[in-house]
Amino acid sequence: MTGETILITRPKGDEMALTDALHVHGYRVIHEPLTEIFLRHTERQALHNALLSEPDAVIITSRHGANALALLSDLRDAYLICIGEATASTAQSLGFTRVCNAGGNVQKLIEYIYASYDPETRFLYVSGKHVRVDLDAVLATQGMHVDRIVLYEAIASPQLSDTLVEQLRRGQIDAVTFLSQRTAHIFTALLARAGAQQTVTGLHAAALSETIAEPLVSWPWKGIHTAREATLASLIECVDNIFHV
Repeated sequence: MTGETILITRPKGDEMALTDALHVHGYRVIHEPLTEIFLRHTERQALHNALLSEPDAVIITSRHGANALALLSDLRDAYLICIGEATASTAQSLGFTRVCNAGGNVQKLIEYIYASYDPETRFLYVSGKHVRVDLDAVLATQGMHVDRIVLYEAIASPQLSDTLVEQLRRGQIDAVTFLSQRTAHIFTALLARAGAQQTVTGLHAAALSETIAEPLVSWPWKGIHTAREATLASLIECVDNIFHV
């Protein structure tokens, strides 16, 4: 065992892959979900109608999007453009038969679409309520048409648990992982609400990208570190580099 304790902030049900990987590398893990995923069942008919219009492809930018599409529709043969490996793998496990991995982040997704599709192409974009990049507007600059349907929402936790705040104040956590920019915003906001801002001076932050780390830079962390690539393996490598280089 390395002795370090890592805090995971992913929604419930999303933490297992990262938890297992960190355990393999000898870390202790604490999981505190900062968001809870809610499915928008009221959008079932709108989704059905959008799929009946036969878009050229369906864009999915998260595992939750793949899950929502599977839960709200029986269709499994639409062509899915997934943002990365985890989303594509989830879609395939849910029975979707035509799945593409666009490379791992939003920029690579956009580049893939620009290179692979012509103007006037019609897409259905299955998303959550909160998105960092407005794909509708970005793809519209190339004459492409995007019908966005919000199928789920990640509701932020109202506060950090008393147990976690006490662990932070006692210096019992060594690093926090961040896989989305919104989670980074939520974590810092809830720390401030708990009056525990100064606990970050003893913490390392490990973020999946520089963009995700942006909300953290104004805080006095012991260190802010970013993965080389937007993959789970790269994030684990980032954590290892913090403590073992």
